[in-house]
Amino acid sequence: MSLVADQQLARIIGSGKLSGAFFFHGGETRIRDEAARSLADAALDPATRDFNLEVFRGGDVTAEAIASALAMPPIMAPRRVVLLYDAERLPPKACSVVESLLSKLPDDVTFVVTATIPDRSKKVFYRRLKDGSTALEWKAPRDAEIPGWILERAQSRFGVTLQPEGALALAGAVGADLGLLEAELEKLAGAAVNGQVGVDLVRALVPFVREVNRWEWIDDVASRKYAKARRQLSSLLSAPDQNAVSLLIALVEHHLLLGIAVEGGSVLVGRTLDRIGKPYLKFKARALEGQASIWTVAEIDNALRRLLDADRRAKTGATNQACLEELLLGLEADFRRTRVA
Repeated sequence: MSLVADQQLARIIGSGKLSGAFFFHGGETRIRDEAARSLADAALDPATRDFNLEVFRGGDVTAEAIASALAMPPIMAPRRVVLLYDAERLPPKACSVVESLLSKLPDDVTFVVTATIPDRSKKVFYRRLKDGSTALEWKAPRDAEIPGWILERAQSRFGVTLQPEGALALAGAVGADLGLLEAELEKLAGAAVNGQVGVDLVRALVPFVREVNRWEWIDDVASRKYAKARRQLSSLLSAPDQNAVSLLIALVEHHLLLGIAVEGGSVLVGRTLDRIGKPYLKFKARALEGQASIWTVAEIDNALRRLLDADRRAKTGATNQACLEELLLGLEADFRRTRVA
């Protein structure tokens, strides 16, 4: 699953309309700045790249240098690129120059600015950058998006196939830090066997791989392995980023997809995920189809009612452990009754 900004950038590059101002912001600096370089590469003629590329850092550039670079025409090429990293470090005079030139750029200039906007910043400079350019934001994905992003990144960036179980283990160990995930993927790609990376290699090379991660635990619940899920609760909840509310939200989403799989299998799941803007979960379509084989629509409806009840308890004082244990015991009792009947 590409980040939204990656998808937007791919469309821009594909359109060929690469002149003008671009503002890339967000906290995922490694991925963001890589995207800025990709846009610069697409805009430049490789044969004359060295003549037509200027690269600056916000803390090391003067207002005069920026103005001069933007005024210079391209040399033996259709376009010139000025790449300015870390604009949050620009001195006030340089900020004013950048603001004033956004609307006056020559047609043969591509001006790419990157910045990390401080939390709750009200600085007018950033608003004017957004208003005067094509602005894209690179931010950390939601928890549910991380494994899909890892799978796609392993293939598109490093040319290796990461097994889904390995992606889940890596996501559980690293979380949503895309820069660190990128570094771990690079390490795993270097050790890949015939272009393949399995969960055993992830466990061998990536530190702090958790014994239980949220995605495998959710799969166990969906596979109706309730006793196993109960045994794993303490280990799962020992991670500081896990709590009943976030797990219940993920379980509700998963059970809704299970219901779709019961009705129409993996094909309908894939179409639905595309339609609702969640293609990052398509890698789980086949697993959902397998899990759906032990559910009926009525059982899904009942499970969703129990999940909503558990969510209310979690938000009104029940402890994480007690709330989830009660949920799993109830789901297990329902499962046993239906099988006896």
